[in-house]
Amino acid sequence: MRPDPGLARQLSIQRDMTEVERGRVREQLSRRARLLAWRQSDTAGPMTELERADFLLRRLYPAFPEAQLRQVLGQLAAAEAAGTWPGFQRPAPFDEEDP
Repeated sequence: MRPDPGLARQLSIQRDMTEVERGRVREQLSRRARLLAWRQSDTAGPMTELERADFLLRRLYPAFPEAQLRQVLGQLAAAEAAGTWPGFQRPAPFDEEDP
């Protein structure tokens, strides 16, 4: 893995932030990641809700073990078949300046 030239600066900024500020930034980055993953799924083309779940989970949680991912997808498939899971809810768009 290549060294990250901005890592020291990032760590310095994080050290100077309050816990509330770090939480706000984490939430904003998480929202952006979800929105980006949904946009990528739109670009990928039509898919079933279960296929979309697989697509989204793999992008949002790339380190998630395959066995556990398969287990989660199995649970979602069972819930979908039972009519209790309609699919993941698309995140609402937000302004880039939205905290």
